[in-house]
Amino acid sequence: MRKKLRPLLAAIAVLSACQISLAGDKPDIKAGMDQCMKSYAVFPLSAKEEFRTFMGVSKERAPAVFCQRLVKAMASGRITYSDINRLQENRHSEVWKVIKGR
Repeated sequence: MRKKLRPLLAAIAVLSACQISLAGDKPDIKAGMDQCMKSYAVFPLSAKEEFRTFMGVSKERAPAVFCQRLVKAMASGRITYSDINRLQENRHSEVWKVIKGR
């Protein structure tokens, strides 16, 4: 697997898991955060480092910041299932802006 694809695949896995937790009339932010943190914990170390560097946060804060940004964006509708599909197809997606904090 190419090195560049690791963070991409990790992000897709988290987004897919969070999408399920946040589905329905009232998104369950806590469940989305819990699922995201569990997914983040099993990312390859190289992917974690790339996300941490990309976000510009410390190693300690990276999991919480990463998950807060994604879960809140999904709960608010800023990131949709279409964004996940575009990410899988390596097309422009709002996901990278969210992860970056913009």
